[in-house]
Amino acid sequence: MPTYKDWIKEIDLNIDYFSAFIKAWIAFNSWYRSEYTERSDREIIEKIKMQNNRFKGYIETFLDGNNNSQKALVFRESLSKLQEALVNATIATQERGGVTQQISFSEIAINNPKTIAESDYRQTHYKVQRSRQGVITVVSRKNNPTVELFRFEQEVYDESALDIHPDFKKLGVEQQGQCHAFYKEVQPYNTESVLTKDRENNIIFISERSKVSRGVIEVLYLLRCSLMHGEVYPDTNSNEVYKYAYLLLSAILKELN
Repeated sequence: MPTYKDWIKEIDLNIDYFSAFIKAWIAFNSWYRSEYTERSDREIIEKIKMQNNRFKGYIETFLDGNNNSQKALVFRESLSKLQEALVNATIATQERGGVTQQISFSEIAINNPKTIAESDYRQTHYKVQRSRQGVITVVSRKNNPTVELFRFEQEVYDESALDIHPDFKKLGVEQQGQCHAFYKEVQPYNTESVLTKDRENNIIFISERSKVSRGVIEVLYLLRCSLMHGEVYPDTNSNEVYKYAYLLLSAILKELN
């Protein structure tokens, strides 16, 4: 006959937080689909990150250092635990342009609104334009734009492809450098960190709540993508990541209820 000691051993259940997170995301998906008309999840997530809305607002309420409610304290503790778990698990995704990116609060992607970089430098004119159709890079004579020294049309943004293009190699070193500089100006997104260090050199979140809330939404979305695309290795470290991601997401959703 089992004793209380046998039951004590079973207190720490092996909870599948991967499934718990997906269940919470389904609820989140249902909410934002009722609030936004954009077709793609990424477009909606960008709006939730950058615009005022209830989901983002509740995150910032929990992040308020003057908010000492039990819900806020638990939320901030879960956020710190998620940061630690991400470091240990090193989960990556190819959600942005097929480029492998480690999910981290130290590199939060922010959409770059600039789509055209164009100017003269010495005797050369440079123009790089990014659109939904791809990227067009043109290097021409300053006084005669019809004389093109280099033209490169790409379906996706990929700076590394410049260096291996045979016509790019024919440009001078200075021209190549300027071309790279203009190309970087129209990259699809920039990155920012929402982490800093305190006086004891401990890693903490910055005090700017709007940026941190943006980071929370982005990280939760990337974790969703990585899991749904089969990019997560289902081990203990990864399960720990999704445990705290689930706790964060569910805490916000319960406020929306």
